[in-house]
Amino acid sequence: MRRRVPLVLASALSLALLLFAAPAASPAGAAVRPRPAAHLPTGLAVPAGLPTHLALGLAAAPDSNELYGWLPNSGIPWDYAYQYLSGGANTGSGWRTWNTNAQFALWYAHGAHANGSIPFFSYYQMLQSIGPCGSCPEPQKDLAHINSKPLMKSYFADFTTLMKRLGPKTWNGIKGYGGLAVVQVEPDLSGYAEQAVIQPSTHCYGHCAGGSNNPENLKAAVGDSGNADVAKYGDTYNGFNQALLHLRDEYAPNVLLAFHVSDWATLFDVGSSTDPSLDATALGTKAGNFAAASGTVKQRTDTSAYNLVTNDVADRDAGYYEHVYGRDVWWDRLNVTFPNFHRWEAYLHAVTVAATRPAIVWQIPIGNQYFQTENDTDGHYQDNRVEYFLSNPGELVSAGVIALLFGRGNGGSTTYTDDKADGITNPGSFCTTDGISSGTVCNTNVSTSSDDDGGYLRMAAGAYFASPAPL
Repeated sequence: MRRRVPLVLASALSLALLLFAAPAASPAGAAVRPRPAAHLPTGLAVPAGLPTHLALGLAAAPDSNELYGWLPNSGIPWDYAYQYLSGGANTGSGWRTWNTNAQFALWYAHGAHANGSIPFFSYYQMLQSIGPCGSCPEPQKDLAHINSKPLMKSYFADFTTLMKRLGPKTWNGIKGYGGLAVVQVEPDLSGYAEQAVIQPSTHCYGHCAGGSNNPENLKAAVGDSGNADVAKYGDTYNGFNQALLHLRDEYAPNVLLAFHVSDWATLFDVGSSTDPSLDATALGTKAGNFAAASGTVKQRTDTSAYNLVTNDVADRDAGYYEHVYGRDVWWDRLNVTFPNFHRWEAYLHAVTVAATRPAIVWQIPIGNQYFQTENDTDGHYQDNRVEYFLSNPGELVSAGVIALLFGRGNGGSTTYTDDKADGITNPGSFCTTDGISSGTVCNTNVSTSSDDDGGYLRMAAGAYFASPAPL
């Protein structure tokens, strides 16, 4: 765990770094300097209809605080709004039950569109479904679930319903959305699947037909599930992805599907490893090749391919991990020690090149080290990724990133609204070595916003959109 140091010991270097890292809104009438051009890696293209600049989006619940409140009232042209679809495919409490006639996703898509945002859904149904391995650890449970015939029959039916609600046609008297939307398929599952075939002796739990980095070697109940729509697809993880692509093509060709690639999918985690010898490019190529073999590169004549890859850097603020779990997961903003931003970018660059698809990075922690508001207490935990990403958009574009979606993954992390209902807060500032390999970072700025992040995301995104980074 990194140490805090008294404010009086803050170095001039740390203050300079902080001012550089924290963009401020441009004064009214001031000229905005265009950002230098950055280019996506050769061979990558932005899917039709998506923004042609590095896009920004938010996790936004469909209520008066977020999707219908803070997001439109911010005055910021958010490109995306995202929402989990979860609860399990066969539990009776999944997303299909959240509104009448399974219209939750439909209504969310319309709500996002009304605000000028592209709806983005994280389809997360496998783990929370009822299957044969209820008390197993998460990786084992996911692999047991994907091999359960009755569960997978329900799963494919659930995904079909989603495609019908987002597609252009009318089903059971309900007109589908029909507009541009993105659906990310099962974050984490793909990582467990790759780990299984890389090391089947310890990570496959009896569900592998072989080893190597091949999705055909992981068994899955697909054609054998009893779902008539996917009867022709093989009973492998590759067949699972081909079945989902077929359902998209059949019912919602307007939807872009995204294949999730985790930082730890290869059994080496570039997001947490301190090992200086870790070859991020080689690991990214390996993960990208698995994505390609799973469907980012077209496999069959009767289905298309995944349009995008997605990646998440963390599920909660680094300060939360430090003060709640006692774990140091900070990235060095100076890119000297590991883990750091440059190594993660090298990994993601290799992923996108091998998968031949650009990336959307989602669930980015919202904490900052700028405002006094962020004092590493409940709802006000620090992180440095918002500051770094919005200060270095060209690096992200060059790594193959086309969008950044900000949102917390748990109830205690920082968010962009006044979720804690504590109004404007400016507790005493402090300096810390968290997330910086030399010098210190000090949260000396006084907030005038009731946002739980002190208003940093609002401020930084507003400044970014004054001159967004072109792709």
